[in-house]
Amino acid sequence: MSFTPPTTFSDGTVVTSANLEGNFEALRVYLHGGVVAGDVQAAQWIDTRHIQPPSYEPFSGVQHGVTGHQGGNDSGLVRLTFCTKYLTGGGREDSQAFEPIPGTAITLDCRRACTALFHFWFEMECGPDESTGAGQVSKELRQVWVAPYVDTVESAFSQYRAHAQEGLNQQGTGWKITQPIGAAVPYPAAGAYQSRDGVLLHTAPNGRFTFGLASHSQIDRVAVVNWGVAVETFYL
Repeated sequence: MSFTPPTTFSDGTVVTSANLEGNFEALRVYLHGGVVAGDVQAAQWIDTRHIQPPSYEPFSGVQHGVTGHQGGNDSGLVRLTFCTKYLTGGGREDSQAFEPIPGTAITLDCRRACTALFHFWFEMECGPDESTGAGQVSKELRQVWVAPYVDTVESAFSQYRAHAQEGLNQQGTGWKITQPIGAAVPYPAAGAYQSRDGVLLHTAPNGRFTFGLASHSQIDRVAVVNWGVAVETFYL
C-alpha cells in the first residue's frame, strides 16, 4: 500500500509540532528505502519534468546526471606535452616509475557504486635519443609506455600496466641540421607518430576517484602531440 502517515488530522484536532515532525520523519523513511513495487502505479507516471537535469563541470567537460557521468576533454589541435626519462628512472631497465601526463586526469564524485569506462587516445613523437650513460637501456631498445591509472599514479604500473601502449625510440635518423629543428625523420611508425587508444573498465564504490594517463619513458624527449580522455559511469 502507499504511504500512510502515523498521525492523521481532522477538524478540531490539535496540531502539534511533535506530530508534524513524526509524519515528516515517517515520510523520509518511506521515500529512502520504504517504497515497494506495489506502491508504484503500473502505467507510466514519471515524466521528464520529474527528473533532475544533469550538472555540468566546464573545466573537465563532464556532466553528472541521475544515471551517472558522461564527458571528457582533449588537448586541442596541437598542445605538446612532454614525457622524459629524467622523471622516470633515467632510462634504467629496472625502474618502475610512472609520471602523470598533465591535463589528462578527471576526478569524479559518485553518489553510489557504479561501473565506469575510461576512454583515451594519444599521439607521440619519440626521440631520437642517442645519449650514452651508464645503466641505460641501449638506444635501439629504448621505449616509452603510456598507461591509465586510477586514483594514484603508482597504479599505472602496479595494476594497469597490461593496458600500457608503447612507442619505440627513433634510431639512425639523428637530428636535422637546418631549420626547423627536430628529428630528421619525425613521422615513422616505429617512432610512434600515430594514434593509440584504449578503454579501461573499472568498478568503483561510491565516493571520489580519479582517472588519468601516466608515462614511463626510457627516452629523453617524447612529445605527446595530441591526446583525449573521456569517462562514462553507470549507476544502474
